[in-house]
Amino acid sequence: MKKIMILGLCAAPFFFASCGGAESDTEGTEADSTVVEVVETVVNSYTIDTATTVINWMSYDGEEIAHQGTVATLNGSFEVSVTGEEAVITGGNLVVDMNSIAEGDERLEGHLKADDFFDVNQFATTSFAFDRHENGMIYGTATIIGKEVAIEAPVEVTVENGSAILAVGEFSVDFAQLEMNFFEREKTEAKPEEMHSTLIGFSATVNGSAAQ
Repeated sequence: MKKIMILGLCAAPFFFASCGGAESDTEGTEADSTVVEVVETVVNSYTIDTATTVINWMSYDGEEIAHQGTVATLNGSFEVSVTGEEAVITGGNLVVDMNSIAEGDERLEGHLKADDFFDVNQFATTSFAFDRHENGMIYGTATIIGKEVAIEAPVEVTVENGSAILAVGEFSVDFAQLEMNFFEREKTEAKPEEMHSTLIGFSATVNGSAAQ
């Protein structure tokens, strides 16, 4: 844990002098020193609790959710800087186990793991690398099937009792940019009204314990 102390000190000297006739009288000098503010910033590192961290995904049919499920984390960590009541994420990374994709339908799960989609035999993990956190949004880069995708998502940070929770609100990734086999084939083989949405939605609750 690192602590940064910012101390503001303000001093103002005042002088008063008066002269009259042959006599001279000089008043004493007064100095007033005031401590303006003490601000403490605490930076902590957290190890992601893979047992309680939840990553949700959902596919869409128009504006309706067609399928939804979860995927598990393998490992990761993040850093949070707290100044007063403001908590800001200052670093982080996350690795996801693509073999853990769950939806409740074994046939669909197998389809998602096949080379048409995530090709888990070749790309067993997906990763996220943190870039910045500002104005309530987290930014970073996800690497999915070996290709980098820019990510931005709303996030709320809670720090208490040696733990931290990152509540990541819903965001979406356009999988068309990944050129997945499934979506590429649909471009030429499927009728427009039969094509699946290339947008995949995500949200997450990431729990972290203070690193020892």
